[in-house]
Amino acid sequence: MRRDSSPTKFARTALVSLKYALLLLVLQFVLACSSGRGTNLKISPAEIDALTPILTDLRLSYDLTFSLKMQMKVIIEEKGKSEEIREVLWYKKSDTNGDLLHIQTMGVFNEPRIIAIAARGKFLLYFVNEQEAILESLEDSVLRAIFGIDLRISDVRNAIFANPFLDGRLDFISLSKSSRKLLVKRQGEETGYTEEITILLQEANPTIRQWIITDQNGTKIQETKFSDYRSVGGILRPFQVEIARPVDQTRVLLKSIKPEINTDISDQKFSFSFLPENTKFGNIRSGKIE
Repeated sequence: MRRDSSPTKFARTALVSLKYALLLLVLQFVLACSSGRGTNLKISPAEIDALTPILTDLRLSYDLTFSLKMQMKVIIEEKGKSEEIREVLWYKKSDTNGDLLHIQTMGVFNEPRIIAIAARGKFLLYFVNEQEAILESLEDSVLRAIFGIDLRISDVRNAIFANPFLDGRLDFISLSKSSRKLLVKRQGEETGYTEEITILLQEANPTIRQWIITDQNGTKIQETKFSDYRSVGGILRPFQVEIARPVDQTRVLLKSIKPEINTDISDQKFSFSFLPENTKFGNIRSGKIE
C-alpha cells in the first residue's frame, strides 16, 4: 500500500490533521505515566520544594480522568494554505487493557473517513473508503514513519492532558518566577534540546500555558499554547490548543467541542475487529509506508 504516493486532497489534509491531533489528543496511552526517569536536578532543594506541589496539582487532571470523549475542530495552516477537519476522540483507562485511544477524522457528511486506534500495544491507521490499513506496534519509530515528523508517544500523552511533565523527566535546569507565572527550563528528549514550560499559578489550579522546544542552536522546533481553560466534570481542561512548528511552516489550532469526562465507554470501541475481511494491509519498511 502506498498511502504517501498519490493521496487524495482529503487524505493529505486528514493525515496532517491526525499527526497534530495525534500530538495533541491522539495516540499514546498504552504506557502508564512514569514516576520519573531522570533525576539530574540542577535547581536548589528549596526550588524543588516549591515546584513539587505544583506538579502534583497538575497531575490531578490525568489521575482523575478515567475516560474522555469529545469532538474537535482542527484548523491546519501549512505553507500559506488553510484547511479545516473535524475529529472525534475517545479515551479510556481500562483495568484489563491499560490506556486506550480511538480517533476518527470525519467526512463532509459526518461519516468516518480515517480511523486511528492506539490500544494494547498496537497502532491502527485505517482508511475507510479505500479499505486500506496499517497495523503496527505502537512505537515512536512507527509514528515518525507514518506522519513524517519527530512525533513521540510521550509527546501525545503530555499534550492531551496539557502537561509536559507526565513523562516523568526531571532534568530541571532552572526556575524563574514573575508575578503569577513560573517558567521551568529542562533538558529535552533530544541531545542539546531545551524545553521552556510556562505555568500560570492560580489558587489551587495551576495550568500549563506554553511549552516551547528549542534545539542546540536555539532554533524553535515547536511551540504549544494551551488556553480557554474550563471545568468539565470538575476537571480543568484547555478547550483550545495551538501547535506551531516553524521549521515545517505549519500551525495547527485544535478546539474542543462538547468534551465529556468519565462517561461510560465500552472497551469494544478500541477493538480492531470492525475491519472488513477484504482490508488491504500495508507495511512500514525503512521509514516508508509501502
